[in-house]
Amino acid sequence: MFNTLEIGPHLNTIAPEFQVGDHNQIQRRLDDLMGPNGLVLGFLVDIWLSASVRRIIWLQRHAGTFIRSGFNVALVVCDQPHMLYGYCVSSPTPLEFPLLADVKGEVHRLYNMTNHPGLVLLDPLRVIRHKWLMPDERVWPKIYDMLEILNTLQPQH
Repeated sequence: MFNTLEIGPHLNTIAPEFQVGDHNQIQRRLDDLMGPNGLVLGFLVDIWLSASVRRIIWLQRHAGTFIRSGFNVALVVCDQPHMLYGYCVSSPTPLEFPLLADVKGEVHRLYNMTNHPGLVLLDPLRVIRHKWLMPDERVWPKIYDMLEILNTLQPQH
């Protein structure tokens, strides 16, 4: 598992609010993206890089698992909305999560994720509970590692 304390957002802090357009140019706020148990928020720089495409396919494959666990998924990309829309319409399977157009990189800077592909896990109160910053040779963390951490944030019945 790749988890560094020096880069990326600070753990156990409130995630900053933001508002950006999605691939359909609908404005989305962080609070609107949250699921009942939290949010898996991803960061990519360029949607058409081969590493980015692999990461999106991985998120597509596992988004349903996250959503069934009460965690919504969203992906912030430093691209224009029409580039994100182009990806969506060319995808062989529909996305279960929004692609958010961070055209000027402002959300990436807010979360200290400039030039760092990664995932940030927020709890229902928007507290940053975990982060995975990925080197180029890795797609995302192992799904079992992520689910173990997600399970610790779910309410126990």
